[in-house]
Amino acid sequence: MPKRVGRYVYWSERLVREVIDDNGVQLDSRVKASLKLGVAGGGLDLAGRDREKTTFEVAEKLKKKLRRSIVSDFDTSESLQLVKGASWVEVSEFQRWGYPRHRLSQRTAVIHAQTVTREGRRVDLCLFGGLKNLRGYTIPDDDPVGGWTSSAAPAIEELVASRGAAPSEEESDASTFDEEEIAVDTLKVALSQGIYAHPDDHMGRPETRAFTVMGFDATEYVALIYRDVRLTPGRWDFQHEQEMMGASRILIGAPLWLRTMHAGSIRTYFGSHRVALTSSDRQPTTQVLFQPMRQDGGQVHG
Repeated sequence: MPKRVGRYVYWSERLVREVIDDNGVQLDSRVKASLKLGVAGGGLDLAGRDREKTTFEVAEKLKKKLRRSIVSDFDTSESLQLVKGASWVEVSEFQRWGYPRHRLSQRTAVIHAQTVTREGRRVDLCLFGGLKNLRGYTIPDDDPVGGWTSSAAPAIEELVASRGAAPSEEESDASTFDEEEIAVDTLKVALSQGIYAHPDDHMGRPETRAFTVMGFDATEYVALIYRDVRLTPGRWDFQHEQEMMGASRILIGAPLWLRTMHAGSIRTYFGSHRVALTSSDRQPTTQVLFQPMRQDGGQVHG
């Protein structure tokens, strides 16, 4: 059987280089031998210099150097900072509102991955990065359908742009910052942003949601985590939102890369691949479907 060919669907050169620099990772310099032929005869010139490294080499070297820091066991009680895993992932364009103090400077992808640990706990990853880091895809500026965007988008953008920092005490909204609320809102954006009919009509159909870009089987992802949030048992009631049922631990961060060994699994949803629900299928969506109740009677931002 022929060996499968791998492909990096997403690669953040900036973040990879940042992690390398911040952690003192030395990529091996290679000695390149070149044969010098000239009037004076032949000779072997050993020029010590870095050979241009492939994406794969850089990734493998980084994983090897940081093997004690990259966590793949999501059952651990330790706060996660650098993680590795494999999962089906969905990519969509994060709909920014554009007025927080800390703003994302480019079109931004929100990538959702979900896994169930050995102990049966659900873990959701909501990863944010530049759409330009998708390899081989040009995302159209216009989407043929429009849909729901979260009123919590500015707070999410602020959190991501500041790499997980909570508002400072000097900021007027610092006292209202709730880590669990913003994590729930972020997961809701990753799962439901762009819906315009009853949520059940969109279940399992990302191609019907506005702003979704693609889905594929990620053989490996490596991500830097800004916020590791465990939801308080009994605090949240997601009975009206099936896709949120069972949410337990939410990781918010940025992907270094996503690689697949199953290129045939890639599904694009944007442009001509977007599937619009017919007008007869559209139903008014009650507010509670966008505002899951907390057990204490409060609500998440809609």
